[in-house]
Amino acid sequence: MPDRLLGDIVPLSASSLDTWLRCRREFLASQLLGLPESDAGGSPDQGLLVHDLLRHIHQQGSCRDAEHVEGTLAAHGLNGSSALQGFVERHARRCPPDDAAGEHEVERARFHRRPAPMFMATGRIDAVWRHRGLLDARDYKTGQSFTERVADDPRARLQVWLLAPLARHEGLRLRLRYEFLSAEVLDDPEPFEPDDDDLAAIEEELRGVVEAMWGEQEFAGVADAALCGHCRYRSICPDSASPGVPAWPVPPEDG
Repeated sequence: MPDRLLGDIVPLSASSLDTWLRCRREFLASQLLGLPESDAGGSPDQGLLVHDLLRHIHQQGSCRDAEHVEGTLAAHGLNGSSALQGFVERHARRCPPDDAAGEHEVERARFHRRPAPMFMATGRIDAVWRHRGLLDARDYKTGQSFTERVADDPRARLQVWLLAPLARHEGLRLRLRYEFLSAEVLDDPEPFEPDDDDLAAIEEELRGVVEAMWGEQEFAGVADAALCGHCRYRSICPDSASPGVPAWPVPPEDG
């Protein structure tokens, strides 16, 4: 194996950061080698559908306008879906005022040069609203809650670091909120409003992660049954605690 598998400027995203922190072997397979997934995992279709639906609703009107929401659902062939209607209703209770300026699928990039190593962080934020002196970023979640504070999620810390220059440029206070839209989740985690010290600590934290990526040589798996059972590379990982059979297509035998 070469001394280092990453280039001089390391790409970093919420997904790659999450994978690195979860399992080095999975990071190697998915982020560095780009291997096709050998095992099936949970489908992201519902989450993507909800995100897209909320974007359409807000672009054309208000999520609090029942007639508009019903029309948008019908236009997508989703009328009669009580589950999706519930997602929208639970979001509407948290949505900023109708006069707030909002954007969806906001893409940001930020470069760190010194001290080394250099990295380019990128990310996409589900929605960003401007109201009452606040840059109010939202990350929609359709699954189960996994933290009591947004600030405790490394992916959230990366997101606020990406958004900080935008908030500073516009003279707005930055806040990141996770919206858990499932009926089973009763309370959202505490939002994150980073100050300058938080942002400086996050940058150093990310730099340290990239430095560790640079120095990694073994890329060992975690060998944890709970984690391995959800891994999309578990059947080809020598350290997997949940072995499986690869789902890759098998070429036909000659003759």
